[in-house]
Amino acid sequence: MGDSASSTLEGSIDAVVFDYDDTLADTLPARVEAMRLTFAEVGLLDDPGEFVETMRGSPYRPVFDEMTSALGWDLDLMAVYLRHYWSKGPGFVYLFDGVREMLDTLQQRGMTMGILTSKSHDILVEGRRAGTVVEAEQLGIDGHITYIVGFEDVTHHKPHPEGLERLMARMAVTPTRTLVVGDSWSDVEVAKKGGCWSCLATWGLNDPTEQISRASPDFTAGTPAQLLSLLA
Repeated sequence: MGDSASSTLEGSIDAVVFDYDDTLADTLPARVEAMRLTFAEVGLLDDPGEFVETMRGSPYRPVFDEMTSALGWDLDLMAVYLRHYWSKGPGFVYLFDGVREMLDTLQQRGMTMGILTSKSHDILVEGRRAGTVVEAEQLGIDGHITYIVGFEDVTHHKPHPEGLERLMARMAVTPTRTLVVGDSWSDVEVAKKGGCWSCLATWGLNDPTEQISRASPDFTAGTPAQLLSLLA
């Protein structure tokens, strides 16, 4: 949408829509461990780390359903994964360095902020409350993020713009004054389809080359501080 050579958005942004996993919070160790336990429980030999990386930016349920259907299993693999993920102990999930300070600064500037994620928003797993809203509370950022749209809130998931459009409507902002920030091609693609600006956040990526080349974002930010500079 914009000029990727430009250094800032020159104060033209009213709202920032963040992806959650690998953008605000480092949840990769928790996801890989939950996937390892899931595969071990059902006897799948796939590499959990490779699977999680391959699925970056995409929801798990459609792929899980395809896997079990192909194998002829009468099994809700997503339910198994969620049970393992949300049974994790403390210390598996934390904010990336600089994220809290970034959110503090944006809040002080009066920026409206939301989360658009392929993760569940607010669900029950075996009677326990779970979802992005729970981790946001645990990480102490629930006061910064007013609006969340997750997997169960939409029919069509990223990179389809349904969730983004729903989030912008709730935030009462326009696409041309909204910046979407995420770590994957699907975050950039949903921004494009929704008519928003896009920024690929590379601070959670070991090697951002593939995502950058696949996504062609308006901007990239290697640290949360760089994102703040972009919004200066």
